[in-house]
Amino acid sequence: MRRRWSAEAKARIIASSFEPGANIAEIARTHGLLPQQLYAWRHDSIPGKRLSSKKMGFVPAVIEDVGGAGSADGGGDEIVIRTAALAIHVPPGASEDHIARVLAAVSRSG
Repeated sequence: MRRRWSAEAKARIIASSFEPGANIAEIARTHGLLPQQLYAWRHDSIPGKRLSSKKMGFVPAVIEDVGGAGSADGGGDEIVIRTAALAIHVPPGASEDHIARVLAAVSRSG
C-alpha cells in the first residue's frame, strides 16, 4: 500500500534535506522513504523545473583538445554547451549565476 504524505509533511522533509550537511539517505530512512523518492521530491520542489514538457537527460561530456593550453590571455578555457539546435559559449570567468540565467532563458524559449 502506498503511503500518502501531506503537503506540509513533504515540505518539512524536503526542507530538512536541503540543510547544510544533510544526509539524504539517512533522512529518507528516518521517514520510511527510499533516497530516490526524496531526490524526486527535491527535484519537483525546485521552482522552474516544469517549464518545459521535454525531459532533459544526461549526456556524456566530451573534452576536445584544440591544440592550445588555455586561452591567449591566460584566463582559462572556454566551455561550449552544444545541443542539436544551438551552441552556448561560456567564456572563462563567467559566474555560475550568469550561466544559470542563460540556461534558464534557453529552456524557456524552447
